[in-house]
Amino acid sequence: MIKASELYDCLVSKRMNMSDTEIREMISQMDYHNNKKINYSEFLAATIDVQSFLNESRLKAVFNQFDTDASGKLTEENIYLAMQKLGKEIERSAVHEMIAAHDLVGDGVLSFDEFRAIFFGDKELEND
Repeated sequence: MIKASELYDCLVSKRMNMSDTEIREMISQMDYHNNKKINYSEFLAATIDVQSFLNESRLKAVFNQFDTDASGKLTEENIYLAMQKLGKEIERSAVHEMIAAHDLVGDGVLSFDEFRAIFFGDKELEND
């Protein structure tokens, strides 16, 4: 679970080029149970309509926040460290499973195209 206020603070602090109204609307749409918390299933459900508030530049900014070593690829360690910086505990096995599920190339890391596919449902990757 993540508190709606934590997500708000994170988006504001990362200057995601979103207005206060856009951030609040996005969070409101994710909080289906109206309990001021967003659970994993609510977050996943919200990604179905992600194109209404997330564009390429915003998604790239999120990717860059997770790319803690600026390699252009997201490793398990990158995601684990980024989540720690956000104050979120996550099991390394969960990170491994997430990468395995979205690693379309099979190289053990996520490129930006693979990361984008998580949100936009791209079935094929653009040429790197």
